[in-house]
Amino acid sequence: MPAGYRPARHIIRWLRSIQELAEFQLARKDLKANIWRFVNAIAQGPGFDPASMTIMPLWQRLQERFGFPSKSISNYFRRLRDWGVLAVVATGRTAEFTPKSSGRTENEAAIYVLLEKADVQSVEKSSVPVPTRAVNNPPHAMREGDSKIQMEAAPPLTSSKRAAQRREVNHQLLNRKEPFWDPNTTTNAGNKRERREAERLASLELQFRSFPLQRISTAHVAAICRPFLRAGWTVKDLKHAIDWRPNTDARYHHDGAAGVDNTGAWLRFRLGKWIRPDGGFYRSPSQKQAAEQAQRVAERRAAQERRERERGEWATYTPLAMGWRERVALAQEAQSA
Repeated sequence: MPAGYRPARHIIRWLRSIQELAEFQLARKDLKANIWRFVNAIAQGPGFDPASMTIMPLWQRLQERFGFPSKSISNYFRRLRDWGVLAVVATGRTAEFTPKSSGRTENEAAIYVLLEKADVQSVEKSSVPVPTRAVNNPPHAMREGDSKIQMEAAPPLTSSKRAAQRREVNHQLLNRKEPFWDPNTTTNAGNKRERREAERLASLELQFRSFPLQRISTAHVAAICRPFLRAGWTVKDLKHAIDWRPNTDARYHHDGAAGVDNTGAWLRFRLGKWIRPDGGFYRSPSQKQAAEQAQRVAERRAAQERRERERGEWATYTPLAMGWRERVALAQEAQSA
């Protein structure tokens, strides 16, 4: 059994703990539905022992009754073990590997124990700034001369999905030992899967460099930045677009660290300033630098070619046989004759 875990107290409590996992909250919608159907299937199986909180699921039953392919069953068990909600008590084995002294001629199913965390953690609050509301005290509760309205902080709003997203992002950022993605490199890739992974890593690196973006998930940041990344923008370009206005040297006075309720809308608004009226994108700082560098290289190449051409012309020049005085004298003689 992994350290810090214990057998779950009840099957319902075990199912609820899976719903509160950050990995489950951040999974794709179809994967989340399939895993939820799978855990309910193994919880309702005949091999469940409530006394020891162990299960002995039969793959054949999961395939025939619930329609799970064998590859999906193996994948779901692996995910549940990685998430810390399941542990192997005894591995299964086929009949050919069963000792003959046991007298058994049938396959043995694997036994798993349902786990939950031993320490009860407090519920994490949402990162949305706490709003305030005005509370008018009744006249008889006011002291004499104190007519100011007292401000009472509203209770923070809780959101399991937002908290799970923030925990997942903070976990990856705290374990960062090197850049997730080169900030000066574009996310061009050969196929769709590699491109999506490059965009995710670039968005995660952008979250590390921009603190306000750590309030939302990496997938949300990638969805907003994807059109810019596919237009050849880099992480440094996106960071510049968040902090600076386009075509000017004016920097935004507000960095979004406080007072922003919807971080996704704030990011979309900042990047939207870099979209032209015709729907295209302004050139990013790196693209401008690349164009200026290409222009300087072309100018140097043209100047070099011009000097080589002039040098060749001087090398092939042959002076005339007589000087200009002789040519003037001959012209005067021809006119007088």
